[in-house]
Amino acid sequence: MKFITVAIVCLVAGLTQGAALSEQVLASAHSQILGNASSILGWQVAGSLQSLAPITQGCQNITSYGHGRWATLGLKPAVIEQAFCVATVRASNSSALALNQIKLAATDMFITQLLHVFGDDPQPSFKWLCNNFNYTAINDELALDSGRIGQAFCANRPYATAWSDPSHEVLIIADPSTYNMASSLFALLYSFSASTPTERWIMCEQYHYMSQAQLQEGINSTIVRSRLCVDHDVPLMPAGNSQLLMTYWFGSIFARQLSLAVNAVDDEEKRAWLCENIQHGDLGLLGMMPGNMFCA
Repeated sequence: MKFITVAIVCLVAGLTQGAALSEQVLASAHSQILGNASSILGWQVAGSLQSLAPITQGCQNITSYGHGRWATLGLKPAVIEQAFCVATVRASNSSALALNQIKLAATDMFITQLLHVFGDDPQPSFKWLCNNFNYTAINDELALDSGRIGQAFCANRPYATAWSDPSHEVLIIADPSTYNMASSLFALLYSFSASTPTERWIMCEQYHYMSQAQLQEGINSTIVRSRLCVDHDVPLMPAGNSQLLMTYWFGSIFARQLSLAVNAVDDEEKRAWLCENIQHGDLGLLGMMPGNMFCA
């Protein structure tokens, strides 16, 4: 999902018109984030299916695959379906394609989040980001496209600093915290597609055929099994609870990504700067946890 250009246009519009359009701009960013999240989910599923039949089914009608339940969380069925349709054409190489598409969508989501969390006067914050980005960590630890992020925040700006594309390609998240949180988010969204506890158990049994491919996509299959493989008498999680948990994982993943991206994990001064400059209300509109996680 290539939403960066739209995000920049919206950002410029917000800066031009002032604070009055801030909520509208952030609502657009929220939609872009959910679009990228939908692309990630679509590729995580389609890229790990071992048979062409369910991929084709998802392409023809994704609501028949996920019972339309993903839409109730704010995800975009048409974007999920698009991943399935591309995978039908590239079925023999869907796992490799999935990795690249997941990385692209995750990178664009991170950029969109950064473009909008600093309020209506973000340029000083963008300069700070540009000067503090650790591109090696962005590439090697988070498996994001560090060159794409550098282009978004450092190129063609008056404060441009040296940045370069990664020297080697990394497709699997190396940071254990981000890896497990991203896996927990997938487990939540995938299990939510079940319409009954019995169907959830069937998904558990069928997951055996997906798990190896998902390991190659950077998903901890043990975490996924722990959510799918529960007793039949355990009720499905209500949509409202799932939305809250989805919001929590979005916020937690973003906070961890940003901490690693600017070397703030063990740097109290940088964490204090992030606490002071990230706008609390913005995080809520972006579908994250209300409040600033860096102020904890």
